[in-house]
Amino acid sequence: MLNNMDHTALGQLTDKQPHTALPDPWSILESGPGSVAVIDIRTYEVVFCNSQFQYVFGYNEQEVKAPGFTFRQLISEDQLERFMMQVELVQGNREALSRYVVYRLKDRQQREASYFVYLAPLQGHPDKFHTLIIPDKSSWSFPFNSFDSRDLFLQQIETEMHGSFEWMLSTQKVFWTESLYDIYEIDRDTPVDRKMISTFTHPDDAARTAAAIQQALDSRELITVEMRIITGKQNLKILRAMARFIFNDSGKPIKFVGSIKDISGQRKIEQDLKHKVEELNRSNKELEEFAYVASHDLQEPLRKISTFSGILSEKFSDQLTGDGTMYLERMIASADNMRNLINNLLEFSRVTRDKQPFSQVDLNFVLAQVKNELELSIEETQTIIKSEALPQVNGSLSQLKQLFCNIIANAIKFRKEGEAPLITIAVAPLPKEEVLIANLVPNAAYHKITITDNGIGFEKEYAEKIFQIFQRLHGKSEYPGSGIGLAICKRIAEHHKGAIYATGQEGNGAAFTIILPAINTN
Repeated sequence: MLNNMDHTALGQLTDKQPHTALPDPWSILESGPGSVAVIDIRTYEVVFCNSQFQYVFGYNEQEVKAPGFTFRQLISEDQLERFMMQVELVQGNREALSRYVVYRLKDRQQREASYFVYLAPLQGHPDKFHTLIIPDKSSWSFPFNSFDSRDLFLQQIETEMHGSFEWMLSTQKVFWTESLYDIYEIDRDTPVDRKMISTFTHPDDAARTAAAIQQALDSRELITVEMRIITGKQNLKILRAMARFIFNDSGKPIKFVGSIKDISGQRKIEQDLKHKVEELNRSNKELEEFAYVASHDLQEPLRKISTFSGILSEKFSDQLTGDGTMYLERMIASADNMRNLINNLLEFSRVTRDKQPFSQVDLNFVLAQVKNELELSIEETQTIIKSEALPQVNGSLSQLKQLFCNIIANAIKFRKEGEAPLITIAVAPLPKEEVLIANLVPNAAYHKITITDNGIGFEKEYAEKIFQIFQRLHGKSEYPGSGIGLAICKRIAEHHKGAIYATGQEGNGAAFTIILPAINTN
């Protein structure tokens, strides 16, 4: 908003005024916005001030024009060099005319407040500068100290501690906002210069930080660097700095401006999250190994149960009563169910345990093998499978075969009564917007393979639940199975750095979408 009024305000305040002589009582400036003063930059005497200036700073016109009164009395001593630098930049530099600088100015009672200060030379009077002073009405201290550093600050404004700085190259002095005293954990009366600041930089980051500053000088571009510091209270912090050099008209660097943000908390959260992920992965691996070992060890007693049940059924069936035969049949059926469950658990755990390298797999060949394996079910149910030409992908032949087999077997199993299953397989490139939705690697190419059936479908609310292990939408008596098949499919798709999801409507079939990378390495 301030930038938009720069040249308009100057036009009103200077261009309408004849430049052959200094007007008195400067009526054209009296009605200008904010506090207005005209300063003789040779002596810093105030040769004119409007009534708003007098009201804000508490001086009357006679006091302002009295011998010995200068504009310096309004500026804190530690900021005087910045003001002189601003005057130097404005002289003959049109680009500098649009730049406000934030100062703490003192009124007659020595009370300090924050102001935007704008300078412009009066045309025809090179030693006289028009000054526009606008108070800062915000309720919080500015985290930037000029419009050079404001833009850098606005890119970083967040909840973390932040501030800005200006390093004056001619004197090596550094001016920074108060928040940086808190970041560096030093007293506010500590003199700040480049040498002092460098003593806080972590020794292991000193060379890299110096190289980044040199890069900013050589490239004349904005640089971003992360560095560690050891604060005045001996605390280790991680800072992110964005900075650039400011050059004068002759191309000489005059100051280095930037913003600094304390990202120690952010990095701690990231590190804690990393440790938690590592711990979760370790825990998952242990659970997988337990499930594998437990399932494997259960096979032997299960084989004995099945063997002895078979012997009982074969040798002593004529000696069993009706109830005895029923109990034996239930025991044999339960043993078979347990065997299937154990085998599925083993398959589930083997997906990520499989360390075999991926190879090129023709999905047309995979589909042909699946049809051959399900041949009996396909013939009995008169299933029709229609498929487009499928692509080649990098992956595990056995796992991809199981993926397709599980989905097609489900389509046959969950068919409508009295209606032959119709399964359609379509393939297309995955659109970029769907890559983002599926949280996949941006700019990577993916195949989108959709397997649609005309079966009983499912309600939308169960679209994610069906991929969870042991989750069933129907009773075992109605549709037999372990409830692991689709969980295995999900694990296989993710193991191939892809994804799988389902859509459906109860009574109107289901569609399972498999997303696989066009090129993939494990």
